[in-house]
Order: sequence, then C-alpha cells, then structure tokens
Amino acid sequence: MRGFFFLSKPGRSGGFTTVELVIVVAVTIVIGIVGGSAWQTYVVRGQIAASLEQAADLQPHVEAAFRQAGVPPADRRAAGVRVDPRIAGGPYLESIDIADGRIDILLGAQADAAIAGQTLSLTPFETADARIVWLCGNQTPGVGLQPLGFAGGAREASQRRTSIEPRYLPPACR
Repeated sequence: MRGFFFLSKPGRSGGFTTVELVIVVAVTIVIGIVGGSAWQTYVVRGQIAASLEQAADLQPHVEAAFRQAGVPPADRRAAGVRVDPRIAGGPYLESIDIADGRIDILLGAQADAAIAGQTLSLTPFETADARIVWLCGNQTPGVGLQPLGFAGGAREASQRRTSIEPRYLPPACR
C-alpha cells in the first residue's frame, strides 16, 4: 500500500487550473467567431457566383442585339429574351433584367441577409477594335474601354455600382 500514495506528487492535483480553463475557452470562442465569419463569407460568395452564372446566359443576347441594331438593347425584349425576369433566376435571385445593355441581378429573399434585396450588375463596354468586355459590380473600366454604344454615338450602357460589401464579391467585381 505504501507505493500507492507516492503515485502523485504532494500538493499537485492532476486537473487543470481555472486560469488554464479560461484561456482554453477564450481561444475556442475566438476560433469559433473567426471560423463562423469565414464560413458566412464563403456561403455568400457562392450565392453570388451562382447568380452571376445565371446572368452570364444573357450576355450573348445583349451582344447579338447590339451588333444587329448598333445600340445596346433597352430591355429583355429588345435583347431577344422572352423569359419572365422573375422566373429566370436561381434560388437566390429575385430577378435578372436588362437595362440599356446592362444586366441587373436583383438578389432575392432566399439569399443570405447580407446580400438579400441588393443589386449586382454586369455592364458591357466596348474596345477600340469593337470587342465587348463585361465589367462586374464596382470594377473600374480600363484604359480605352467605353460604355457600349459610345462609338456609334447612340444610347450608352451605364455602369451601376453595387452596395454589396467587397469581401462578398468575386475579385473580378471589386
């Protein structure tokens, strides 16, 4: 029996101190907060990416209508798109519409609260050699890019800035 009492050192218990437990809990909370925020950003970016994929389907229609008429299409019908804008969207969209060549994505109530009800736009610009370049959100047009319709002196597509936080936007839209 004598050896049994010497298995632990006198004055030292085998558990954690209160300070050690508080530190572990605090570190766990901080990691949880940072991880939760990163997860939300990831989810919102995925919803925006899915919405942009839906809108990309309208780009060829806008380009074809412009090449045929020489002016950016005023709306969906002028672009040759017959689908109702409320039906055309995915699960996170309220609608996808066309306004003077610009494609406007209105994010719906099923989207994350950080982006629900906000609009993200794809705006067509033209280069000197008549290529069409699409800019997303708050992306700044590069040198030589003019709004679609500029070269012909017609109605021009106008860029619409978004109020969606930059951290949620894909790099091409910032």
